[in-house]
Amino acid sequence: MPDGHNTDHKQMNPLIGSIASALNTDDIESRIRRSPLDGIDDVSALSTENRRDLLDKMQEYLFEPTTMTLHLCTRLFRMIKRGYMSRDPRLLAVRKQSLGISNYGGSQISDLPWLDSYAKCMRVDGETGTGKTHEVRNALRIIPNPIIHQESRECGWAHFVQITWLYVSMSHDGSLGGLLLNVLTSIDQTIGTKYSYQPSLSRMSNEKLAVHVGIILRNHAVGVLVFDEIQERNFTGAHGELAALFFLRLLNFGIPLLLMGNPRGLAALDQFSQDVRRTGSAGSINFEPHDIGDFDWTNCIAPRLWKYYVLPDAMTFSDPEGSILFRYSGGIRDYASRIIIAAQHLALDLGDTALTEEHLEMVYRGSDYLDKDRDMIEGFAQRDPMRLMHFKDVRVQHFRRKWEEMRHAPVDAYPHESGARSPAPSSQEPSDPCMSAPSKPVRTRHKVEMATAKGIATRRNNEITKRTGVRDSCDKGDMRNGGLQDFLIAGLDELREDE
Repeated sequence: MPDGHNTDHKQMNPLIGSIASALNTDDIESRIRRSPLDGIDDVSALSTENRRDLLDKMQEYLFEPTTMTLHLCTRLFRMIKRGYMSRDPRLLAVRKQSLGISNYGGSQISDLPWLDSYAKCMRVDGETGTGKTHEVRNALRIIPNPIIHQESRECGWAHFVQITWLYVSMSHDGSLGGLLLNVLTSIDQTIGTKYSYQPSLSRMSNEKLAVHVGIILRNHAVGVLVFDEIQERNFTGAHGELAALFFLRLLNFGIPLLLMGNPRGLAALDQFSQDVRRTGSAGSINFEPHDIGDFDWTNCIAPRLWKYYVLPDAMTFSDPEGSILFRYSGGIRDYASRIIIAAQHLALDLGDTALTEEHLEMVYRGSDYLDKDRDMIEGFAQRDPMRLMHFKDVRVQHFRRKWEEMRHAPVDAYPHESGARSPAPSSQEPSDPCMSAPSKPVRTRHKVEMATAKGIATRRNNEITKRTGVRDSCDKGDMRNGGLQDFLIAGLDELREDE
């Protein structure tokens, strides 16, 4: 009797056999790592246009695995495999259950009986730009999709199209109808069907269509269905309750889910213990902006991003600990990529052949960033929750408590904390371009802008140093030492909860 566990591909569950090697995490690092620069031996021989094209590909196509990658892939791949083990089509009981679910067609989602078992579900949340979508998409990328199966008497099919994973964004308004249309559209894009155009489906009520969508997902043996962009503004109130019911029904139909979005959005699933238990049954992973001494930042992300370099001459500075990159990104992966891309574009615009810290500062103070971008970056880089308070989707109180604990923790608890509570500007002056990397003379406009930018940076750092000194000399409850911040932040969170 088949049990779905056999490792011989000829005897293995056919839903697992075609993707077994892809779900093996032993060599995941080498398989998932990629860069548009791979195969380019001599960057100095590239044309300017080729350099720009490579920079434009960086954010989407560069991927460097981290310890978080290994953690996420291990859980995700195990969930997919476990879901297929419980849906082994060779088992008569599984085929009977699939037939029974198909017979629910025409019923409303609220009228269905609950089956005895549920598939597993993961939750992945984090602030914007921290890389959660980037990580999940790259994990899914290495799994073959779709899989076409030929006739199998043992499984009872003449032809079968298996969807190993499906990626769906939440509807912009949070409506169930919009979400169901997104699911059908994603299925069509994956296997070339036209479910989203079928008149018979478009005439159904949302409650009946939700059941029919679940049947389609079951019939195509979806390995994992990812719902991304779950936000507070599209997943609250009545819309959120309907979507949550749809999620639970899909789990009950045997479809593993990965729910991804902002922590405040996913918090809507925490109102009922059943939702908490079901939607976190395969684990919950939280992405946050990196701290300056995080292993992933220092050893994986920062070195790999700096290595993505297309200018002909070597950079005039080094950043072995990632502190310079941290200052211009706040440990937020998306901003880290942006500063490197924009600074190299600027160097090409100016006709310079090597990247300098001046390019970074000019870009950061220029039109590539909004004032609110700088608030976000400096709020995390300087651990200043007051700079983050106007962002509704940032857990200000959470980070306030985290940074306060770090500030008062024993020195050996955070070995990378060397007394300074925020990264100071690099003391390393750019080397003489004539000595290390020849470039064109810097323009007068360039010098004026840089002098202004350096003056602003110096004043800002002097103010930070002064405020830090005053704060450290006060008691913890003093209004000057976080007391006022605690009061304001707590009040803001209460107002948001009331809303």
